[in-house]
Amino acid sequence: MFEAIRYNLAGLANFSGRDSRSTFWFYMLFLFVVYMILSVVGGLVVAGGMIGGAFEAAKAGADQVEINRQIMGRVETTIRMSAWLNVAVTLVMVALVAASFTRRLHDSNKPGWIGLVIGAIYLGACAYTVGTIDETIALMHKAQSGDAATAQAMQARMAARGLAGWAAPVLFVIFGLLSSSDGDNRYGSEPDHL
Repeated sequence: MFEAIRYNLAGLANFSGRDSRSTFWFYMLFLFVVYMILSVVGGLVVAGGMIGGAFEAAKAGADQVEINRQIMGRVETTIRMSAWLNVAVTLVMVALVAASFTRRLHDSNKPGWIGLVIGAIYLGACAYTVGTIDETIALMHKAQSGDAATAQAMQARMAARGLAGWAAPVLFVIFGLLSSSDGDNRYGSEPDHL
């Protein structure tokens, strides 16, 4: 497993050749674990900031309305920050995965441009997320105002459009799980299983 991680980190700019499924998926597991650790730590920091602000307001004698106003203000900031952080993480992940996924496609005798198309879909979904920040905040305000019918209609529209964001991860998994072509193929010799 560690050899697969080292191999992929050393080959971030190597788009030629082939990667076996095990080499590819051990590397994906490593990236997933790193992503989850960073997400949990980031979530704790953000949640701590929101809750800390509410406690400070309560200590200062603020009433419930003022505490809620402060929390909602911090939630808006958090939504904006999370969307832009998602963009940054997406760009880093695409860069870390691009060469390995291309080699994985080559191992199943598929062209690397498929990875480019999947990456473009993923980046488009990321751009959509940023483009809906204000709509997400408006939805939050509608839900807080008690206008449940409007909030539900807004949420349904956003959810339906958000489903398109799953296209790239699903295609990524499907192509990543394809069987290796036996023996040599047009992209090189059969890879070692690290």
